[in-house]
Amino acid sequence: MAEFLEWMMQADQMLGELISRYGDLVYLFLFLIIFIETGLVVIAFFPGDGLLFSAGLFAASGALELGILLPLLSLATIAGNTSNYFIGKYLGHRFFQKKDTVWARQLEKAHQYHDRYGPWAVALSRFFPFMRTLVPFAAGLTAMSFRLFTPYNILGGIAWITAYVLAGFFFGEIPWVQRHYGLIFSGLLLVLLLVLLYGIGQALWSRYH
Repeated sequence: MAEFLEWMMQADQMLGELISRYGDLVYLFLFLIIFIETGLVVIAFFPGDGLLFSAGLFAASGALELGILLPLLSLATIAGNTSNYFIGKYLGHRFFQKKDTVWARQLEKAHQYHDRYGPWAVALSRFFPFMRTLVPFAAGLTAMSFRLFTPYNILGGIAWITAYVLAGFFFGEIPWVQRHYGLIFSGLLLVLLLVLLYGIGQALWSRYH
């Protein structure tokens, strides 16, 4: 179990090894990671953006099929956000019982983001780490109509998957990208880390000032 969780957290870096070891089962692995990242509000730290870019790179090399990746991972994130919506709708009140935690403050920020941008928040949040997990939860928590939620969920999910996978696919054909794959990936991870630290810093500043 510990090994499985380690792979889940480092799947973007280990994708090549996973493809060579498990073949077509990697598609199921990718589906589960994207579903879990966007579908379980308590797990908002899986490497979604980097993983999608990496999957596109491997599709460009022929190791993965673009025609499978795009619909499969779009389905994964749409189903994930739907799951998060219902978690927020039926269990969300329990997450706000403790108001002074970093977690509660992040949820409150997602709540405000949802209130400000309405249904478009559901679509646009896909492109922001953590928000893509928290906003559908907030939509369910605020009793947003599921009929209104669904088209924006589908739009955002398809746009996010397509943008990152195709970016990896087309940039993967560039020799410089192939030679500096590790550097590119490290840069993506650094950006995600900075976003995380910024969010934590804001929460701590708000708490003590």
